[in-house]
This record gives sequence, C-alpha cells and structure tokens, in this order.
Amino acid sequence: MGRLGTVIAAMMIFATAGEAGTLCTKEGEDLCQNGQTYRCEKTGSELTPIFQNVPCAVNAPAPSLTGAWVGSGHQSPAGDAGADWSITMTIRDDGASIDYPSLGCGGSLSQTSRDETSAEFHETITYGQDKCIDGGDVTVRFFKGNLSWTWVGQADGQPYNAIAVLTRQ
Repeated sequence: MGRLGTVIAAMMIFATAGEAGTLCTKEGEDLCQNGQTYRCEKTGSELTPIFQNVPCAVNAPAPSLTGAWVGSGHQSPAGDAGADWSITMTIRDDGASIDYPSLGCGGSLSQTSRDETSAEFHETITYGQDKCIDGGDVTVRFFKGNLSWTWVGQADGQPYNAIAVLTRQ
C-alpha cells in the first residue's frame, strides 16, 4: 500500500472508531460495531475503540412469544357482529388464553405446537359461546416485532377465517 493508501486507511480507522467511542467502558473490552470488532485501549487519558479487522456478529436475544398481545381481527366472511373486532391474547409457557372484548366472548387456547418464533393453538370458547365460533385453530408468528395472527374455523358447515397483527401490550 502506498503512502496515500496508508493515510486513507488510518483516516478510515479513526473515523469509524469515533462512532464506537461512546461505547468503551473499560480497557481491554471488545466491542462489536457495524459488524467489526474494536478493542478498547487507553490513548492518552481516554479509552478509544481500536479497529481489530475481525468481523463480528451481535447475538440479539431471541424474541419471546410469552406475554400479552392486543390487536384488531378481521373476519371473512363477516359475522353477525361485523368483520372487525378486538383481540387480547395472553401467551404463557404452559398455554394461552384469548378474549374478544368487543364481541363479549373468549376462552382458553390449548397449544398444539411451538418453536421460538411461532405457535399453534386450538381454541375453546368458555364464555359468550352464543357470540363466537367455538373450536377454531389459532396460529401466531413473529413478524417485525409483532405477531401475525390467523384463525380458521367453521360454524354450520360454513368455513371462516380471520387475520390480525397483534402488538405486545
């Protein structure tokens, strides 16, 4: 590398180090910034991240389905109460429950499958049975920090389905 290449490389190292500068908390600490490793070293009286030319990856915590989720469902074909209604779903490690506040019904969900990013449940309506279809199947999947929610079931031989995006409450 010629002299100009060395100067440009040095400028790039210090320019990118400045972005990571506020992250140094102790000498010898390694940081992962924009996919590259930096080591915090003492330069004068300050801790400075020094570019190590080693790629790195930040291990983000896996999303958890567990928690309370809310949203608005859209049903096709529309039922007696209309096509849109509210949903409150609570997912626990040992099962789940669901409420449809605007319909006045809800119940329990028996988990039939689950992995880190999705789950399937069979719904049993335990209150407001005259207002909601019993025995549907609910599937949830993480999508951009929210839950993509689908429901399929039938009443009097008529198939119904519903969709929603639920946000963490």
